Amino acid sequence: MRTHSFGIETVPVAIAEDLAIGSVHDGKNYKIMLAKLCDDEITAVKFLSGKNDWEGHCVAKLNDGYLIGGAVEGIATPEGGRNWKAYLAKINEDLEVLWEWKYRILGNECVYSILFLSDGFLLGGEVSDENGRGLFLMKVDREGNPIWTRTLGPWKNAVFGGFLGRKDSLTLIGSVNEEGWRVTAFDFNGKGDLTGKRELTEGIALSMTELDGRTLIAGYNGKDFWIALVGEGISWEITLGEGTATAILQEEDGILVEGELGGKATVLKLDFDGKPLWKKELWENGWVEVLGEGVTLGVKEEEGKTVMVVETI
Repeated sequence: MRTHSFGIETVPVAIAEDLAIGSVHDGKNYKIMLAKLCDDEITAVKFLSGKNDWEGHCVAKLNDGYLIGGAVEGIATPEGGRNWKAYLAKINEDLEVLWEWKYRILGNECVYSILFLSDGFLLGGEVSDENGRGLFLMKVDREGNPIWTRTLGPWKNAVFGGFLGRKDSLTLIGSVNEEGWRVTAFDFNGKGDLTGKRELTEGIALSMTELDGRTLIAGYNGKDFWIALVGEGISWEITLGEGTATAILQEEDGILVEGELGGKATVLKLDFDGKPLWKKELWENGWVEVLGEGVTLGVKEEEGKTVMVVETI
C-alpha cells in the first residue's frame, strides 16, 4: 500500500487501464488530477485547471488516448457546488489535452460517465437549477460536438448511477428523492427518446453493472452498506452495517465490492447468488473510491490531509 498527496485533498474517483482521474485541492481551488499508475506507483501526474474549481469524475480508454469527464469553472461547496459546466476532453498517452468541451445544460452540470457508441459517445451525469436537481444524457460525435441532450427531473435530489448500453437502446440508472430515495431505471431508444421508467428498489445506487440480464447495484440504504441484484423485483440484497458500497467489479468466479464499512476501507467478495465469500479491511480512517483490475484506490485522513491510497489486490 502506498499513499500519495498533492495538496490538502487528493481524491481519486475513476480508473481506465493505467490512468486514474480525480481531484486535488491546493488550498485555494480544486484541479483535475490525471495519474498514470504501475501497480501502486504513480509514474506520471498532470493537473488541469483554470477559472474557479475543476473536478475530474470519469475516464475511458481509447485506442489513441483517453476521454475524461467531469465539471469545470464552478464553485465547489459541501452540497456539490454551483455554476459548474459539464466537461469532456480527449488526452493523449502523454496526458496532453487534444481537445476539450465545456457544456452548458441547465446552469449547473457534471459528467459522471462516458459510454462508447458506434457513431460517437454518450455522456451521463447530473444537472440542477433553481427548480431542483435532475439527470442528463448527451450524445456527442467523435470530436465532442453535441448531437442531442435529454434531461430528467427535476426532483428534490438526484444521484447518477450509470448506464447499461444495448444494441438499439440504453438504460440510465439513477436515484431520485421525492418522498424518499428510489433507484430508478430510465429506458431510451437510440434517438434519445424516453421509452420507459421503472422504479427498481429503495436506496441510493453509486455503482452498478449488468449481471445475467439484471442490474447489480451498490450504494447505501438508510445508513447501511448495501448491494442488491434487481430485475423484475429484487433477486437478492445484502446490508452489512453502517457504511457505503462505492465500487463493483465482476470477476469470473464472483463479485468484488468495495467501500467504507465502520470507518474502514473494506473489500468483500460475493458469489453470484450474493453469498459473502470473504471480507478484508484494507485501511482505517478512509474508504475505497475506485476498483480496477488488480488495484484499488481510495482515501484516508492522515496528518490533517485527505491523501490518496493505492493498494494492489
